[in-house]
Amino acid sequence: MLTPSGCLNRQRRLRKVLDRERLDAAVLTDYREIYAFTGCLLPERFPACWFIETEGRSWLLAHAVEGQPCADEAMTYEWHQLYTTHPDLLHQLQAAIARKLCGCKPVRRIAWHSESLPHTLKAAVDRVLHPREWVAIDAALIDLHKRKDPDEVEILREAIRADLAAYTAVQKLIEPGINELEVLAAGQRAAMLAAGERVFHDGDYRSGLPGGFARDRGVERGEMYIIDAWTIYRGYWSDLCRAFVVGDTPTDLQSSLFEHLSGIQRKVPAMLKPGAKGTDLWRALDALIREHPALANSGLSHHAGHGVGLRPHEAPDINRDREGILEPGDVVSVEPGGYTSAARCGVRIENTYLITDSACVNLSDYPIEILPRRI
Repeated sequence: MLTPSGCLNRQRRLRKVLDRERLDAAVLTDYREIYAFTGCLLPERFPACWFIETEGRSWLLAHAVEGQPCADEAMTYEWHQLYTTHPDLLHQLQAAIARKLCGCKPVRRIAWHSESLPHTLKAAVDRVLHPREWVAIDAALIDLHKRKDPDEVEILREAIRADLAAYTAVQKLIEPGINELEVLAAGQRAAMLAAGERVFHDGDYRSGLPGGFARDRGVERGEMYIIDAWTIYRGYWSDLCRAFVVGDTPTDLQSSLFEHLSGIQRKVPAMLKPGAKGTDLWRALDALIREHPALANSGLSHHAGHGVGLRPHEAPDINRDREGILEPGDVVSVEPGGYTSAARCGVRIENTYLITDSACVNLSDYPIEILPRRI
């Protein structure tokens, strides 16, 4: 899990933001934000609240608290009766927040995460503290999460390790007639066993198409099977992609596309340096893809990559239409892809990299091969 030192470091950075913006406190209710700052990973379905004063204490209110969260006080609200969940959990939390805020020092300007704070909880704070102004800090939070601390990188490594275990397992099944759902189930099983606990695993498991969830359908000989798999381990996402031919013999076009795209992926590490612009990276990868005659007109039809972390897509972007600047501590997935019906889909290959002070580290070192490994 996240470490106390990592959580406290992120709290210090958040307090700097609050102090700079002359904010007295912040109230956060998104379970991912609470996890990043306190180390308490809560189920998404149970509402919770973390309150932090710019110069003072912090407290956490949740349906249950395990371990020792990085908060000065951790409290619970009643969420069940004989383990039947209350139908109005937000109201249970709202009442507990109102009780806790009574007697708190005055708050003039308060920060909030406008993406996630429910109106009923905002109203509870208003009734007790009467802040003069609510200030959204969504952009600041995006920036805070952009550069990963060492404890976050270690969890991302484990998420990637579980994801790669899925790739090792599914390759043994890829042959004409296998049901896409069976392939997905094998990936899910392998990811959980590798993680040693229950994890979420899914992604693009649809053969013969650039993407889509697994169907109740047998894969066909000669298709390209693009598997863009995700695993969430202890709150952090991994996002990788490999492409395999169904059957024993790829066509000349399939082999040519695969060599072209895998060659581009091998060039990626030299391109990922601090200060690099995501829009420039997208254009460079698009130009490289178009060097193949079959992809000259289509090029790169989607983003070239993105940050990964508590969310599947985070800053920085590697995108034609939205800028992102690489900095040390960023963790980015880069996924050049090219598609054509003549190859019965195409190829996408995705690795994940940690940006360092001088270059990058490949966090997803794994074979790139067109034929599935049966071993």
